Amino acid sequence: MKIPSDGWILMIETSQRDGSVALGTLDGQQVDEELFSPGLVHGKELLPRIDTIVKRNAAREKLSVVAVSAGPGSFTGVRIGVSAAKAIAWALHIPALGISSLDIIASNIDTPGRWGVLLDASSGDLDVGFYQITKEGAVRDGEELASHRDQLPVLDQQETRFIGAGSRNAELNFKRETGPLDWDLPTARKGLEVAISRVHEILEGEDSPPGWESPHMLNPRYMRVSRAEEVRRRRLAGEEQA
Repeated sequence: MKIPSDGWILMIETSQRDGSVALGTLDGQQVDEELFSPGLVHGKELLPRIDTIVKRNAAREKLSVVAVSAGPGSFTGVRIGVSAAKAIAWALHIPALGISSLDIIASNIDTPGRWGVLLDASSGDLDVGFYQITKEGAVRDGEELASHRDQLPVLDQQETRFIGAGSRNAELNFKRETGPLDWDLPTARKGLEVAISRVHEILEGEDSPPGWESPHMLNPRYMRVSRAEEVRRRRLAGEEQA
């Protein structure tokens, strides 16, 4: 799909507790951001914030890609963001691009070395990504993982520092160095940086991801089933055994 050189990219971040949207040009020279009010207000604030930022920059006619933090993270927040991205992409006939929220968080790190991003999925469950940080940025080391706090020492036996809400969990049974708290938050502005880099990689010949040619193919990056689905499956299993 052809993307104009003067096109704009809209980035949606609703995967974690604090939401935001950002808008920027493909060359990264113009960037604007709208932060949501504190709290879980993504469903109420997302579309008005998008409308505000697009109108403020007179960018509707030049909007060329819509990117979204597609998870892992809040099931509801991810669904809200991905649904909005797909709808906008369909309406404007532009590509939709899903970005890992772990990649966005890792892009906050400015200290070289091996780092892990841990998201707290509750009840001791963790969403995990390991990264090598260099002057060029963050490169993921292996696949994203759905893990548990008891498994983490086995998964990581190297000198690794950690960030993310999961790394602040007092129940983790090992001690590791952590980065600053403000590195835990995946903002739309940082997501936009990652999205711009991915768009250029695609334009230079890398395989296009799901959603690029058809927004219908963009899906949330869930690492596990929701608690509600887990309870439902257990209930059904119990009924089958009865």
